[in-house]
Amino acid sequence: MSLVLAKKLFAALAITAVYTAAQAQEAVVVKDYDVYVDPPTAFAYIKLPGGWKFIGKLDVEQMKRLPPGTLTSLLPPEQAAATRMAMAARPAKTARQ
Repeated sequence: MSLVLAKKLFAALAITAVYTAAQAQEAVVVKDYDVYVDPPTAFAYIKLPGGWKFIGKLDVEQMKRLPPGTLTSLLPPEQAAATRMAMAARPAKTARQ
C-alpha cells in the first residue's frame, strides 16, 4: 500500500471514530421497561426487551402528573429543543370546510 493511500485511510478512520464517539455521547439511553410518552398525542409506550409496545393514551390529568423518569423525548437535548422551537413556529392547522 502506498504511503499516500495509507494516510488517506488513516484520516478516514480517525474522522469516523470521532464522529461515532460524538454520536454516542448525544444518544438518549433507553433501558428496558422505560416509559415514553409522546406529548403531542399523549400516547404512552413501554420499552420491552423485544421492542416498544403501545400501552395506551393518557388523559389530560395523567399528562400533568407524569412520574419522574418518564421519557417525553427520545432526541438528544439540543435536537429536542430545536424541534420544540420549530413546532412552536409552525402556523396552526385550520379546520377543513
